[in-house]
Amino acid sequence: MRIVCQKCAAAYAIDDRLITAKGVRAQCPRCRNLQLVRRDPSAAPSQDAPAAPSRPAAPASSAPPPADDLFGDFGAPAPTPAQAPAAPARPAKAAAPEADLFGDFGAMPEPSPSSAPPVDPFADLGGPAPAPSAGADPLLDFLGPAPTSPPAPVARISSEPGAVPVSVAPPRPAAPPPAAAAAPKPATMGCRTCNKPLVDPFDQALGICDACRQRESAGSAPKSAAPVAAPGSMDFLPPLTAPEEGGVDASLGQSMRDDVSSMRGPPAPELGAEPRSGKRAAARPPSNVRSGSAQKQGSSGGGGRWGLVGGLVLVLGGAGVGGYFYLQHQEEARQAAATPVVAPIPEVIQTVLPRWKLKYLELEGTSAQRLEDGRRQLAREERSAYTEAEESFQQALLLDPRSDEAIAGYVQSLALGRGAGLDDGAFKEASELVEAAQSRAGRVPQLLLAEANLLLTRSRQSAPRERARVLAEESLAHAKATDAQKAEAHLVMGRVYLSSSGGLADQQFGMAQKLAPDLKRIQYYRALAHESAGEYKLALETLRKRLTADPRDWDSLAATSRIYQEVGEPQEARKLYEARVKADPGELRALLPLAVLRYQAEGNAAAGVRELRALLKTRERHDHRDVAQVLVHLAAAERAAGNSDAGVKAAEEALGLAKELPEAHLQVFLVALEQRDAAKARKHLDGIKGRLEDRALEAVLEGRLLLLEKKPLESLERFQTATSLDARRLDAQLLAGVAEAAAKRSTEAFRVLKQALAADPLRLEPRPVSTRFWLRPAETVRGVEGTILALAQNPDDPGPSLYEGVLRFHQGDLDAADRHLRDVLESDANNADALAYRSLIASRKGNTTEARALSARAVSAGRQHPVAHLAHGWALADGRQVEPAKRALRDALGLSPTLWSARVRLAELESTQRRAEARKELVSVVGLDPEYLPAKRMLYLLDR
Repeated sequence: MRIVCQKCAAAYAIDDRLITAKGVRAQCPRCRNLQLVRRDPSAAPSQDAPAAPSRPAAPASSAPPPADDLFGDFGAPAPTPAQAPAAPARPAKAAAPEADLFGDFGAMPEPSPSSAPPVDPFADLGGPAPAPSAGADPLLDFLGPAPTSPPAPVARISSEPGAVPVSVAPPRPAAPPPAAAAAPKPATMGCRTCNKPLVDPFDQALGICDACRQRESAGSAPKSAAPVAAPGSMDFLPPLTAPEEGGVDASLGQSMRDDVSSMRGPPAPELGAEPRSGKRAAARPPSNVRSGSAQKQGSSGGGGRWGLVGGLVLVLGGAGVGGYFYLQHQEEARQAAATPVVAPIPEVIQTVLPRWKLKYLELEGTSAQRLEDGRRQLAREERSAYTEAEESFQQALLLDPRSDEAIAGYVQSLALGRGAGLDDGAFKEASELVEAAQSRAGRVPQLLLAEANLLLTRSRQSAPRERARVLAEESLAHAKATDAQKAEAHLVMGRVYLSSSGGLADQQFGMAQKLAPDLKRIQYYRALAHESAGEYKLALETLRKRLTADPRDWDSLAATSRIYQEVGEPQEARKLYEARVKADPGELRALLPLAVLRYQAEGNAAAGVRELRALLKTRERHDHRDVAQVLVHLAAAERAAGNSDAGVKAAEEALGLAKELPEAHLQVFLVALEQRDAAKARKHLDGIKGRLEDRALEAVLEGRLLLLEKKPLESLERFQTATSLDARRLDAQLLAGVAEAAAKRSTEAFRVLKQALAADPLRLEPRPVSTRFWLRPAETVRGVEGTILALAQNPDDPGPSLYEGVLRFHQGDLDAADRHLRDVLESDANNADALAYRSLIASRKGNTTEARALSARAVSAGRQHPVAHLAHGWALADGRQVEPAKRALRDALGLSPTLWSARVRLAELESTQRRAEARKELVSVVGLDPEYLPAKRMLYLLDR
């Protein structure tokens, strides 16, 4: 049967014959753990041979053997618990004459009744061996199986004068009953001399403890009959103790006894008395001598000497065979310990494999082939190649679940390919896979770097960035790290520094380039370092060099296009892709960005729809995932053009091609919110949670749905979460006030909305210039108008009208906003906030004179209102009054340093005279908020 160590999980195969009915204690060769091993209840008992019948036991001798008795130390067999008290010995006849060839064996005792056989270490030397299920001793298996035919008749010569040899056949053993159960295991016995309980199996077999044997061998004390064990005493289970116990010699002896006891079954039943002729047995005189050699030593020592020699030969032969089996057992134990134990597959791997198998139903090849494919795809360093590598490493792990290299490659390709778009579920699963691989392979550089790149998909959070830096440093310090791995570690550290120091980031990228000059990503990341430092000209030059070396480097092309759009030069981005279309007219990766530029950067939604529909006419040339991307952008462009139904149709068609496409779920969700269809919006919310690359935006959208479902307090929690994740989201602050108003908590609503008045009024939320997850401007705050007005207790209450006007201003409905703000001024003519927002409305409409007048009134009415000073400085700057505008903007920043619009406008005014100071101020703004596009535009203009 097969047993598993409860401590170290090592598995071993063990012969069922070695396991008794009540079990044995076994020691694991690997960890030395002791545990009880019981017989498998489902295993059928062996039917090869019947159990040996129990034989009557011989009575114990009460007198000590003579000094020259070779086997005297073995004593009489110990009686079993069920045995009756020993009967007195029968009268023995006189000593056998010299003609008796078997006289040296002494008197043969008569069988005594016994229900359970006592322990006899030489039981297997007799009649038929017991069946394995009855506890055969494997140490004596070398003697061979019991003969199947009856033994030959034994010739006996009577001691009477003139007797002739008589053939005496030994009696046949009685056949066992058909369904006889295995004999119960004998109870633990005590020493026949001192009654000390015998724990060691060797002492139990002899019936005497080691101390008494030494005393008896010196002739110090007579042997006594072994006491009868009380019924119900301790069961005998062969103990296995660690060889470390005791000294050197003791440990060796104990180890040998442990090995013997671990292989032995229950003690063999005692053999019955050898059959003799009745006449011969009756003529034998009573004697207390156990060996006939003592009786004959005075008259003749020939028979005794031959018996002694035969006994020595038997002992030496048995010792040699036993030593052979002992050494063989030790060798097997060493081999078992040396055999590496195969660790079980971690649970996380067992969880993901069935799901991945559904993706690759016809998987062929080997894991090594898939690993090579994945390495080759990773080396291409393209976003599409990362997706292919992700699949290759998944297949490699399916073919070999113990491949830690497949896990490292999968996580690396997942992190580099999906980036910030990696959803929370996939991020957690990848983290668990890396942890499982590290538990098997250790903290090797390949796994450390994969985990670091995975953490950088959450680079907007400080804790993952710091953890990634620590892992990169650990990889650099690893003794087995290759140059390529060290270069990857420097790339990780440089990406960490991108958010804090462009100079440190560029230094790390330079180290990486020295170690791996051919690594294409280095140029891309160095351009990002220049960008984070505000050096847009240098960033664009770096990317152009990369594109000159490899015009099909789509990541570098996309980064160049993005920078041009962020600095306000979308026409330059268009030129890049048009050049690629001329070189490769059918390349979708160049045609699709041109169509996206139409509706996202240039604001021409109708032209974008036409170009996207033209791309769908050749959809059979492209992969279904690429077609799904075209359909998603078509849905967004249709919504931008005001065709919501057409947008839903295109998005649902995209979901038919790729059901887990989050950008398609987003477009359907937004239309459902617009149409106030809460059930449909709820259905598609799960498709965008954790997948929009912006957790704050996800919280805002979920809060909007909860508002629609009439759950204002739950929606309030989501808006507060969004504000804590991204303090730049003014839309979340405004919506929190709306949620308070929906809950009819006017005091809390006015408090929250008052805080929103101190935020920068010229920026509602951070918006990327080009994205898969496109929203219309101010779309997050549309559809909630009128909720704040419901808080008005009388027509002259200015508060609800003021905040409703601010909400309409951020929605882009300037006329409605101006109307509500006029209502405020009718009841409170000196309301500074209303005057400031009306001034901003006038500036947007190009009415500079009205803007200056309104902002001047706002500053007079509220000198502690930063928005009033901002509106005044803005109006003065539009009127070319530079110095007054600077003073007004500095006053605004003194009251609220986070007004980025005031800092950028002030730097613009100072750039003509104090260019270095202006540039430093703009770089500071970009470092604090990389998505504040007006600062990037000014820096680009300064460099140009």
